[in-house]
Amino acid sequence: MPSKQVAWIEGETTADMLINKLADEIVNAQIPDTTNRWEKVFEVNEDKWVTYKKTTVGNTQGTYKHTDGKTYPVYKLPDLRNLNAENSGKLLVDEEGYIYETSGSSNVRTGKKIQVQQFTYTQADGSEATLLIPGLLVVNIDEPDENNPIGKKCYVVQQGKYELDGVTFTPGTEWNEYQIVTELPSDWNDLLLKSKWTVYYSGGYTTYVTPPLYKFNMVQYVANPVHFYDRTVVLKAVPDVPPDESPYDYFVMLKHPTGQYNYIDLYYGKGFSGKNPSGNSVDTYLLACDVSTVLPGKVPVVIDQKQAELQYNKWNDPTDTDKYIPPHEAWAVDYDEKVEIKSPGSHFFYGADSVVSWVPNKKRRPDYWVEYNLSVSNDRVAIVIVGDPSPDMDAYYSSFAYIGKTIPFAEYDHKGNFGITVGMGDLTKEKTGFLPSDIKQDTNPAYSGWGRYTSNGMYSFSMLQTRSSVYFQAYYAAFITQLPKYQGVGTIPPELSKMVLEANGFQSSKWTKKYHASPIYLVHQFEGYRSYLDSVVAITDHNLINKDELVVDTEEPKDPDDPTAGTWTEVYKFFKINTPVNFFKHSPNPTDCTIAILKEVY
Repeated sequence: MPSKQVAWIEGETTADMLINKLADEIVNAQIPDTTNRWEKVFEVNEDKWVTYKKTTVGNTQGTYKHTDGKTYPVYKLPDLRNLNAENSGKLLVDEEGYIYETSGSSNVRTGKKIQVQQFTYTQADGSEATLLIPGLLVVNIDEPDENNPIGKKCYVVQQGKYELDGVTFTPGTEWNEYQIVTELPSDWNDLLLKSKWTVYYSGGYTTYVTPPLYKFNMVQYVANPVHFYDRTVVLKAVPDVPPDESPYDYFVMLKHPTGQYNYIDLYYGKGFSGKNPSGNSVDTYLLACDVSTVLPGKVPVVIDQKQAELQYNKWNDPTDTDKYIPPHEAWAVDYDEKVEIKSPGSHFFYGADSVVSWVPNKKRRPDYWVEYNLSVSNDRVAIVIVGDPSPDMDAYYSSFAYIGKTIPFAEYDHKGNFGITVGMGDLTKEKTGFLPSDIKQDTNPAYSGWGRYTSNGMYSFSMLQTRSSVYFQAYYAAFITQLPKYQGVGTIPPELSKMVLEANGFQSSKWTKKYHASPIYLVHQFEGYRSYLDSVVAITDHNLINKDELVVDTEEPKDPDDPTAGTWTEVYKFFKINTPVNFFKHSPNPTDCTIAILKEVY
């Protein structure tokens, strides 16, 4: 048989579900005469979650919210047990532990006094407890009645935190929450109301008592920028190898960047392992944050510190089994046991944003339609995707991708013979969000991590390994072609100008009545020619209609012993590819050649 059999699949899906649909079509493709070995090994829908960090807000003023709805400042009582008068040194605390308010230079007592040592009170269970005055936290509450001319009552409060049930109170010094313990006896309510008492005068010196406001380091939980995981599917491929050689596994990752509906990203490499998420990601922010602020990459607003603390503790407790665990992906690592054997991301475009002034919403919607055409064998997948035009009827691409093994010239070339190339959109911020510097090796480290000739999988064909086992190197397309116009590329010498095809000239040969195509060879700048694409050919985009089918009579007998069985026929489907960036752009014909893909063999 001249070519391996392939499964041909055509369909369409919405942009947001493209990678899922492509993966399903590939793994479920009915490849004639063989069992499909493509396998889906990982699939996770896009997700987002929030983590938190514990901080402190220094010098926070303590405030107590009473049942009357009012908020009161918290004071911390000073240690006045050994208070001496200014200048004279007289002890101002009597034997019972009181200090008295005075008035005038003769130190006339006003009748107000404060206990500065300790006091005893009756607890809720009927038992008695003694509290030392120094260091107590107190508040002065509005409680006017006929027996309380001051209009305030001073209460001892305990600092702590009300748990999520709203009832349980846990003592502590990090939260700005308090519960009342008991009323503080004597006239502390008067002192707090006045904020300062005169307690002695002598020789021009006045001694005052002032209760300081309570300030502390308050705990505060702050959200980190929202974590997000793109919709992701990973396929495993096991291409054919000679009978005496062990098969090799390769992995291809399709990622749909969150909120992006112009392209998908492709990665490939060795030894993928993935773990699906567990738990509910919404729990990490639903009650703790303003949900409207939970946006990928942004810092959400925390609206409930208790819920934020709960999620913080869950996240940092390795024994907690009732929490969200994000998806995890990993690849085999290189000999240094650090660097993952995973290619840089290649942007596979199918649409662009509108740039016309009269379209109000220039960004693409998640539900616009994308057409796909797939040619699937166990060795490789050839794909053409086309997004529906935007309202300006211009912003879409017919985009080609090749994923998999190539046909080698050396019989032993199987390990590392796996690669990708995809079509990318305009390098303008307004259409696609990318500039040339975003995908070049000398300006973006992501595309230079494997050396000077690291492939981005867009300008070139990215191959997993060279003969020297260098990863993800750039191979370039070489094929038989007539002289191109080189539009936008350069100027051809005048002596060669007559070799350029006329715009309305031939396509099929006047001599053979056939269209002539060429295998697409892959050449490396150091290694030379290595292989060619499997069942994909280059053909001049000249007087052919998109999706024309090209029938090839191979003249190879189906049965050499039975001439009546006929010969094998191949059918290729022609596609006009219009992506501004693709591996043809660095080829012998960067402007006038395009793709025909094997559809069937009969």
